[in-house]
Amino acid sequence: MTMHVYGQSALLSGVVQDEQGQAIPGASVSIGNQFASQITDQSGRFSFSGLRFGNYTLKVTHVGYVAYAEAITLERPKTSVVIQLIAQSTILDDVTVTGKTETQQAREQAIRAVVVDTRAVAEQPATLAELMNRAPGVRIRQSGGLGSQPDISMNGFQGRAVRYFKDGIPLSYLGAGYGIHNIPVNTLERVEVYKGVLPIALGADALGGAVNLISQRQTGNQLNASYEIASFNTHRLTVNAGADFNHGWYGGVEAFYNYSKNNYTAAVMVTDPDTRNQTEQNIELFHNAYKGYYTEGHIGLRNRPWADDLRLSLAYFDTERQQQHPALMTDPYGAVLGKQSSFVPSLHYQSSFFNDKLTIDQFAVANNLDLHTVDTARGYYDWFGQFTPVTGRVGESSRPSLSNVDIWQLTSRTYARWSFNERHALSINYVYMRSRREGEDPYGPRFSGTDIDVLSIPANYAKQVVGVDWSGAFTDQLQFSIMGKGYRYQSRGTESWANRPINLDEEASVSKTYGGVGGSLKYQYAPNTFARFSTEYAYRLPESEELFGDAMWVVPNFSLNPERSLNVNLGFNTRQRLVRYEVNAFYRETKGLILLVPTIAPYAQYRNINNVRGFGVEADAMVTLTNYLQATANVTWQSLRLFGFTSPQDLWRNGTRLQNTPFFFANAGLMNRLEPFANHGQLNTYLHYNFVREFYLQTIPKDAEPDGPLGLWGEAGVESAVIIPNQHLLSGGINYQFPANRYTLGIEVKNLANTRLYDYFRVQRAGRSFHLKLTYQITDKT
Repeated sequence: MTMHVYGQSALLSGVVQDEQGQAIPGASVSIGNQFASQITDQSGRFSFSGLRFGNYTLKVTHVGYVAYAEAITLERPKTSVVIQLIAQSTILDDVTVTGKTETQQAREQAIRAVVVDTRAVAEQPATLAELMNRAPGVRIRQSGGLGSQPDISMNGFQGRAVRYFKDGIPLSYLGAGYGIHNIPVNTLERVEVYKGVLPIALGADALGGAVNLISQRQTGNQLNASYEIASFNTHRLTVNAGADFNHGWYGGVEAFYNYSKNNYTAAVMVTDPDTRNQTEQNIELFHNAYKGYYTEGHIGLRNRPWADDLRLSLAYFDTERQQQHPALMTDPYGAVLGKQSSFVPSLHYQSSFFNDKLTIDQFAVANNLDLHTVDTARGYYDWFGQFTPVTGRVGESSRPSLSNVDIWQLTSRTYARWSFNERHALSINYVYMRSRREGEDPYGPRFSGTDIDVLSIPANYAKQVVGVDWSGAFTDQLQFSIMGKGYRYQSRGTESWANRPINLDEEASVSKTYGGVGGSLKYQYAPNTFARFSTEYAYRLPESEELFGDAMWVVPNFSLNPERSLNVNLGFNTRQRLVRYEVNAFYRETKGLILLVPTIAPYAQYRNINNVRGFGVEADAMVTLTNYLQATANVTWQSLRLFGFTSPQDLWRNGTRLQNTPFFFANAGLMNRLEPFANHGQLNTYLHYNFVREFYLQTIPKDAEPDGPLGLWGEAGVESAVIIPNQHLLSGGINYQFPANRYTLGIEVKNLANTRLYDYFRVQRAGRSFHLKLTYQITDKT
């Protein structure tokens, strides 16, 4: 009887391809309502196990292809099929695109984008920062564990030179509540990383590029939930749900919760209380925890004569971050806290008119961001968590604070596109951002001769960025775009800090306007082979935090000028049946780079310090070794050098490397999808390796750099405290998809060799850690 029941179980597996036999990842495959839909992997493969013998309807859909449906009969334990989707012509950026996924279209546009396909790894217990670090030319560094603010470096440009977006909207209105430091990968469709040159649709003042987080599209009724538990008391919970109602109405919710104690072991310099000598010791971090949650509900209406899509959303987030140390791991803190929260209502409207010749996309959001900083301990902690009270002392950081700051902000983005014909179109994008900061801090600076809190006087900031783009195709092979941008910002506030007395009637204001130009070309040699070129002269306007300071350790500077840069990119890309690879080169020349520099201790100030000139090359490849085994690899080398120093004491810095910036790094990976067995689910394994060549916390003399070719061998001739040494990171894991395909279990071990790793400003990262993630999914796209 048992053997008979087991024999009735069948397995259906297959691969989805295009008309040229190329695999189509990201296609939705369903077989009736009893089993959850599946998304094909990078090889275009899928499998359903635990099926009963009988008749089914197999459906496959993907953007850019005609929907596929076939009646099949399962009569034996194991059935394999090959499904070929027929291309459906669409218009993207005024060029006819035939049968390509949105991810492929993003990869192959004239302005280059590195695309991280998060759907392919949604069930893995990986962070978004880890996935992006595997991309060519991208390095993300954080200052200590889950939830810590990231700093992304792309082609050597970092900090605020790189802008962040959610579905094309500037992300600053969400503060620390939503970003690459805390969002789970299974809430996203993909991530687009632009280097140097930005498309007009993003509409921002950026020099180094942009990161665009693309949310998952809601199609039909769906539920995706996951829970991850990991080392260092880490817990991550994610829920995404959506439903279609009658008459075009739909609704959904996106929510996630993160918590980590981040109490990993790190090597720090411990001071002997008697001798005051310092020795290196491995200690467990004790005040490094992060917790935060984000929830967003939305309701919308589709397919009306006056609107293709109208969506109203309301989000709320709350985060709390313990601060274990200042920017460098020099002094331990045991009570310093930072908190943020906000209610965020937003409206998104999309529609088309005049037979789809005119497309309108409008987004608007207004919210109040609440920021709190707590540093009121009356004493100090040592690295072992022991507290020593000190009479008369307030605060551990020499700058006590109990601040409560409100930042009201408005963001509006208007995008319009007029298609003259199938080859040419004109696009306009206008972004308006406004903020107003005021608050209170009983330990903060006062106006001279009064008890009036400087924070109580509002500081105002407004920024406008407008872009115009003419794009299209001269021929079927040659695409182009020509764009211009205008920038304007206005600010008004009080330039005050504790070491400089200021009168109540003092106020600084600034208003400036700038312009930039750019363009791109793409030549399609063959259906899967092309070359592209892009260039832009752009500005990056000072942000409100750089102008106003943070009311704690960062003091105002209203004399800041925008950063300006010339960016040039040249690349070649080809995709054959078993191999996909690309090679890209870049050149950058940036003037007036804004950096945070120390002033009178313990204060710092943003200033226009460095000019940087550099070039680099990166290569990326993916090879299908067998039907079930893929290999990936990429490598990046860049030479970014300072120039323009004229004072005698700084002449030696001309030609030296940009400090605190990696110049060589590489990644390699293996992904194996094991042959499925009837009634036993599906097992996938993967292994990833990352290498970062040593780089330097400070500017070092050029003659002290390693002697090896391109700086790839040897060691720098400077003290070890300045060197961030070579780093090797090896991580691996397995994913098991249970029969019926609704549950997936992911297990991963990060830093298998338990090597010492470093991040931003030589802050040490966690050692070996273990992660387990359970995902549950139901999808009904009928």
